[in-house]
Amino acid sequence: MATIWLKGVKRYVSKGRTFYYLRASGERIVDASTGKPIDPEIEPEKFATRLREMKDKLAALPSPKAGTLLGLIEEWRGIPGTDGRPKRDPSPEWQALATATRKSYERIIDPKMGYIRRALNVELDRILLQALDTPNVVKIRNKVAKKFGFWTGNYVVKVLSTMFRFGNLYGHTTTNPAKEVPALDRPEELEPQHRPWSDAEFKAMLGGARERGWDGVVLALALGRYAGWPMGDIVHQPPTTWQRPRLVYVRRKTRKRKKITNILAPDALIDIIDEIDPDMDAATFVTNEAGDPYTEDGMRTMINKLCRELAEESKVKRGLNIHGLRHSLGSELYDLGLEREARKAVMAHESDAASRIYERGGNRSIHADRAVRALSRKHKRQRN
Repeated sequence: MATIWLKGVKRYVSKGRTFYYLRASGERIVDASTGKPIDPEIEPEKFATRLREMKDKLAALPSPKAGTLLGLIEEWRGIPGTDGRPKRDPSPEWQALATATRKSYERIIDPKMGYIRRALNVELDRILLQALDTPNVVKIRNKVAKKFGFWTGNYVVKVLSTMFRFGNLYGHTTTNPAKEVPALDRPEELEPQHRPWSDAEFKAMLGGARERGWDGVVLALALGRYAGWPMGDIVHQPPTTWQRPRLVYVRRKTRKRKKITNILAPDALIDIIDEIDPDMDAATFVTNEAGDPYTEDGMRTMINKLCRELAEESKVKRGLNIHGLRHSLGSELYDLGLEREARKAVMAHESDAASRIYERGGNRSIHADRAVRALSRKHKRQRN
């Protein structure tokens, strides 16, 4: 039987079975009524007819209007090809973003379920770019903040500003209307987003994880509290990061610059590492009971579950998250009176602005008392 070669068709073999896809949409070529794959070697005419129907359907789909918010979004992050439209590769600027960043941006700009779409309740291809001036970006910020919270409203402005910089670079836009939009202030009555844990809460969570035999969670909590590791580092760093008595690693947030952090592990952390005795041949430093890596969502689920259970026993307050431990460490270093450069080194910060965030949770009275005592000593020396 002669083999039929058809342009735009992708052949794929999985577990011994052969499938055919329309490249433009990524859609499998199957019988429209039964959903069963069509083999072009056995039913060439049926295959060709179905392929022609799929191409005609694809050609009839409307493309995003040029000069709309949706059009700019799809120039930036591409078209996944999961909605029946031709797939389009993302821009180099989108691909250069970290995986976690792309995921968080998608939650903002997704045309169907993104925060902008849900807050405005209007299709994004109806929003003209020329209408998006600064006052309208402020309106978008406010509507998103009203529905999803002030932090999300501020994050929308950041994402839009990044996207408009891309648009300017490629000539899709000429201005950045989000650039001068100020951030909303945190409501006074609102709990901090990443509340520092009290010592009693950390002790209770650590004990709860031990009682449940969750060694990976125990180690994760210790790394968050004593090394200030965020979730991305906790679940992804390899065992080679532990070079007793030091932690030597590249933060995932800055891995493109390959800046190595090399710090002495606190004694409390060393004790817990010795207690857990991590498998140095595993894929990651922190592993689950089966010796496999955690996902970020998986570890987050474990910690949230533990927090809920202990909150019901009044051992902790609700709302603890792993990043709160980073704030606990940052505030503690600040209260110890350490200079900012030392604190930046421990926390793997690259800017003073990042370090200042953790000063907000510190005890300013301690620093005020220290300053007053120094002033009193100076005046005493002068009187003598």
